[in-house]
This record gives sequence, C-alpha cells and structure tokens, in this order.
Amino acid sequence: MSTNGESEYWLDQPKNVDLLIKVLIFACVVSVLLDFTYHKHGYFHFMEFFAFDAAFGFAAYVGLVTSAKGLRKLVMRDEDYYGDVTAQAEADAAAAAKPAGGDGHADDHADGGAHHA
Repeated sequence: MSTNGESEYWLDQPKNVDLLIKVLIFACVVSVLLDFTYHKHGYFHFMEFFAFDAAFGFAAYVGLVTSAKGLRKLVMRDEDYYGDVTAQAEADAAAAAKPAGGDGHADDHADGGAHHA
C-alpha cells in the first residue's frame, strides 16, 4: 500500500510492467512461430511470405500512430478555445444558488399543488 493513503495498482510496480512486457513479447514470438504450422493461401503471392501478417500488422500500427500525431497538430484547438470556462462555471454556480422566485419561498411543493394564501 502507498504511504500517502492512495491505493497502489498492480501496474504501479516496475516488476509487474516488466512481466507484462515479457508476456507480450513471448505471445508475439509464439504467434510468429505458429506461422510454420499451416499452409497459407494468400490472395496475392506476397501474402504467403513468412510472418507477413505480423509485419503488416506492426507496420499498420506504426502508420496509424504516426498519422494520428500529424492529425493532432492539424485539428488541435488552443487551450482557451471555449473561453474562460472557470469564470463561466463560477457564474453558473452563483446563479444556481439564488432562489428562483426571489421571495425566499420555494416554488415547488412536495404535493405539486398551487400556492396557498
């Protein structure tokens, strides 16, 4: 348990992160080695190459991450794009704290009936 009162998650420990990385590497190596256990029938000849699926998947992943970083620069907004959100939130909170009728009495009765004189 952590000393500052917060609970510690299993990925907060470096030994668990190292174990997870080793398990993932092992799974990748096994999946590539399983490529020897069956005969491929690819639509194109190059699809029958050894570890083509793994290489294609890795290249697609790298391409997706790289293009997402470039796209982020293109569509990213400024930090204050929506204005001063803090000031607006404070104004909304102050308006919500004021009574709606202004007379200090609640407008809604529990039974839903009208006001009595």
